[in-house]
Amino acid sequence: MFKRVVTLSTAASATLLAACSGNSSSETAAESDPTEVASASEREAETKIPAVTVKELDADSTIDVGLEVGAQAPLGLSFKTTDAEVTLDEIVKEKPVVIVFTRSLEWCPFCQTQFKGLNGIVGDLEERGYGLYGVSYDSPDKQDRFAANQVLEYQLLSDEPSAAIDAFGVRDPQYTEGRAVGVPYASVFVLNQQGTVTAKLVSGDYKKRPTNEQLLSFIDSI
Repeated sequence: MFKRVVTLSTAASATLLAACSGNSSSETAAESDPTEVASASEREAETKIPAVTVKELDADSTIDVGLEVGAQAPLGLSFKTTDAEVTLDEIVKEKPVVIVFTRSLEWCPFCQTQFKGLNGIVGDLEERGYGLYGVSYDSPDKQDRFAANQVLEYQLLSDEPSAAIDAFGVRDPQYTEGRAVGVPYASVFVLNQQGTVTAKLVSGDYKKRPTNEQLLSFIDSI
């Protein structure tokens, strides 16, 4: 059974897709260097996402970092959109939420693939009583461009200073210089209306992400 924290059970790991955060020592130079990836995917006005090979997230790729299940998330955290600023407290007051942290929607094709795919379960999450939010350190303008190009049906939140990424404890520490400083591990946090973490899933390999089916099974296991 899914261990609702960071590990995956055998059953759950059989149902997971892949797409962006984390890090692997076996990655190729182009995949590990954000500036190289950017050169192939930085045409922000285009709707086409660069082709990438995504892998299923398995138990060996999950890591135990970040806020623990049962911990109180910092409700005073604020996120930016193009038109406004919203706090975590305001977000969770409406309904329980699924927050997906990703590296960058500007230069990470794994992130782009995952976030485009999440469109497919917005309605399923709503039926289960959850709102869906995507978080990256990209600026609101860059997020809005991606959202418009991919016709996203859920809200993107800008954490440009990586304050929420740090508060949730999911900053990837391997990046100490360059444009990737401040990116998070690929992470999913589920919060109730009091802001308590009810479940979490963190990938240590940015090329591995949960499938939509796995995410729904993950939510159903709470």
